[in-house]
This record gives sequence, C-alpha cells and structure tokens, in this order.
Amino acid sequence: MKTIEKEVIEKSFSLLGLSNNQMTNPTIINKVLKETRLNDFNTKNKIINKFLQESKTKPKKLDSMYRIIKKAILKKHPAIIEFLDLGNKKKWFKPSKKIIKAVHVAYILEAFTVTMCNDPDFFIEVQNHYKKKEEELGLNPQHPFRTFVNALKISPHFFDIAKPFSLDPFLVYFKLQRGLSKTQLQKEELKKLYGDEQINYIEYRLLSPIKRNHSQHINELVRINIYEAGITEYKNGFRANALCAHTLCEDLKVNRPKTTFKRKIVIPENKNSFYKSYSKSSFFPIIETSQEWASLYTTWNMAFVLGNLDNLELILPKLFIPSLIDAKSENFLGVRFISLWLTINFAIFRKSEKVEIFGPENKTEMTEAWSNINKKYSLIIAEKEIHEDSKIISKYYKRFFSHPFWNLFKLVRNFD
Repeated sequence: MKTIEKEVIEKSFSLLGLSNNQMTNPTIINKVLKETRLNDFNTKNKIINKFLQESKTKPKKLDSMYRIIKKAILKKHPAIIEFLDLGNKKKWFKPSKKIIKAVHVAYILEAFTVTMCNDPDFFIEVQNHYKKKEEELGLNPQHPFRTFVNALKISPHFFDIAKPFSLDPFLVYFKLQRGLSKTQLQKEELKKLYGDEQINYIEYRLLSPIKRNHSQHINELVRINIYEAGITEYKNGFRANALCAHTLCEDLKVNRPKTTFKRKIVIPENKNSFYKSYSKSSFFPIIETSQEWASLYTTWNMAFVLGNLDNLELILPKLFIPSLIDAKSENFLGVRFISLWLTINFAIFRKSEKVEIFGPENKTEMTEAWSNINKKYSLIIAEKEIHEDSKIISKYYKRFFSHPFWNLFKLVRNFD
C-alpha cells in the first residue's frame, strides 16, 4: 500500500513542476526577502548569516527539503495523500510561477522557523525586527484600540485582524519562559512588565500564576485561535471543515495537553545535513497532543487556507515546511506558533501594500473535496480520542456555530 501512496505523492510533485534536481533562484530569494521585510534583517546567528549570504548569491539544492516533506506526508498525513490522489485524477495540479514562489518562501521560512525554535537570542532578534516593521504600520499590541483601527485600514476582514491579536501572547510567553527556564515570574515582576508596557493585558494574564495554570491558558488560547478560523470557514460555507475545527477544539477541551519547557533540539524527524548545524539544545515548549490531532490540524488548516484566503504562495508554505509537517507531535504546536507568526507578518506586509494574489479558479471545488476528506478523519478522532460518535460531535458543533461570535466571545471572556 505504501508503494501506491508514494506514487501518488511523486505524481503530484511532478504535475506541480517540482523535481528532485530543482535548485533555488537567487533572484526569487532576494524578491521574497524584500517582500517579507527580511532584506534588511541583521543577526548574530552564524547559521542564518551563512544561509542568507549563500542563498542570495548561489542556487541551492531543494531535493533534501522535498525528501523530508514527502516522507512526512507518507508516514503521518493520510488525508493529504487522499487529497493529492483526488487532485491527480481531477487534473487540478499544474506548474506555475506561484508554486515556484511558494517553494522559495518555504525554503526561507524553514530556515527562520527552525532557528527561532533552537536559538532564543535569534528568536528575540526576529521578534524585535518585526515589531519595528509592524509599528511602522501603526500596529502595536500595547495600544489595542489604535492597532485595531490601523489594522482595519490594512484589511477589513475579521480573520486578518483577529489573528495577530490572538497570536502575539504565544510569542511573548515563549520568549519569557525560555529565558526563565523552569522558574516562574512573580506577581510583582509581571506587574512591572505590564506597567512598563513590555507586555499587554492578555499576555499578563497568560503569564500569571493566579487562578489557573499556564497549561490551561495555552489550551484556551489555542482553542480561540482555531475557532477564529473555524468561524471564517463556517460563514464562507465550508461547513465540513468547520466541523474539523470544532473537533480539534473539543479534543483539546477533553484531553487537555500539559505545557512544560524542556531543554532539547527541535528539528524534523527525518533530518538532513542542514540540521546538523543545530547541535545546542535550548528550552522549548512541550505541548503533548497526539500525532492524529497534529495531522488533522495540519490538513484542516491547509483546506482552510486554500478556501478562505488568497496570497497562497505566502501562506500555504507555513504548513509544508519540514520543521512543521515532520515535527514530533510534542513539538508540533510550538513550531506551529512560530511558523504561523512569521507567516502572519508576511501577509500583513503584503496587504499593507494593497497587493492581493488570488488562488486557483476552482479553489472552492478543491476545498469542498478536501474538507470532506478531513471530515472523515475528524470523526475518527472524535470517536477515538473524545469518545463522541458522529451524532454527538455534530450536535455540539451545531450548538457552537449557531451563535459563533458570541461563543467565541465567551471563550475570550473566560480566558480572563
């Protein structure tokens, strides 16, 4: 059976114009760096300095990146294989400049994501770099109302505005906890950080030991993050995929993953020579979900992006990079937060320039098909991990989405 599945993957890559002998194009690399506001980024990290210097001037092989992605899909992501098989038969896939651009985005995004995972100092350098770029656009989490108004000028869509607000606390949490190792900030220290406007109110609550533990804070924020997207796709008619979002959230509610910090090296399971450079461990968040949950999240989000967003060559790569698609399940959400945060910044800068690159004409048909595939795996997880059959999970799904914004507001309110 694996032979057939492998053939499906290879055929899809071929139809998309992706071959093992492909190399990067320095011209495209430089364009992507400029568009993502990384062309003037400065760092003390030797790995990234070498990566940027070589990538800007020399073609680099892509075969090792492709190999990891293919192995991960084969081993961990059956829903992706089903979608690729359907796409092959329906002749949905064909080569394009957008796909080549997406490959170059993935190449850069992977280097930055894996380095942020393994080097706390680099993590802070990137965060500070993008903080300055965001402030130039009038986006500053310390001033939520002003940021909200300025965000509306960039994009009138709810998802575009809500996502940065819900994601920044994760990054602050990671930064502070990695610096603290196994200790916790005291109440007085938190108040000072909040008073000095180094953290905002949500971040203050996330880091506070009062009322509830950090694991519960993280769990609630992840659910809010997922439901934001689920509401968007529900409103856009992709109800099967919205059910997947609900299943993911219900699983987190029933099987609450604990969040701890452990000193480790975070790289794809099928590593290559590039990852040998990452030999020094650092504290990283361990959020224990099942591989089935991580796989459903990945393919659910892929279908969500395809159906509800444009600028796919900037946004879809975040789900295909080796560090995410081939992450250990305990590392998955930590890596996911970082790759998503980087990608959100990519998208914000694109939108601020009033540029919109649309997806394929038949993306609605593709998304509906992918959503139905995802729904099958969603119901399997519901029965296996939540112990709810299709009738029960559908009942609670309908209950939440009968008043989606109100129920999301209650989640946010309960977070306090």
